[in-house]
Amino acid sequence: MSGDQAKSDAHEIFSPQQNARPGNRYLTELTDGDGDYCVMQCTLPPGVIVPLHSHADRETFYVIDGHPDAFLGDRWQTLGPGDVFDAQDGIRHAWRNSSGATVSMLCVTTMRMGRFLRDAAVGRASADPAKDAQRFLKLVQEYGYWLASPEENAAIGLTIHWDGDGRRKQGLDPA
Repeated sequence: MSGDQAKSDAHEIFSPQQNARPGNRYLTELTDGDGDYCVMQCTLPPGVIVPLHSHADRETFYVIDGHPDAFLGDRWQTLGPGDVFDAQDGIRHAWRNSSGATVSMLCVTTMRMGRFLRDAAVGRASADPAKDAQRFLKLVQEYGYWLASPEENAAIGLTIHWDGDGRRKQGLDPA
């Protein structure tokens, strides 16, 4: 994939925060083959949160630039350039960028996870954040992933509001 094509494949991923969303740029082509792997450049703007979640799809992150906070299993750790974060076997994990600088990481994961993240992409100026949240939570269910409740996120220091009033929509709770 050429550099220009990869740049055109950049996507902002849905986040319960409307003002700070993670972004992914695909460095390999997304395919339907579950045996393939996906490589992405992930960007975490200052203040962004990726809520506590888990999935069977392995994700290995290599920090290029910045100092993200990563929650893995039962504790937070601050990473820096050159550090590797490996989330495997359905372990619960989360991200936050409490620094004042954008974080850049490479991520190697399954093609299935790459497709999920593509499907979870949103436009920069969403007209209906509650509808975006419903769509995201439905995707989480369809892919069979686990997503922590607002209370479970609060227990590890993250404030999450999925539908604008702090509650998940009835029938869309994937936890």
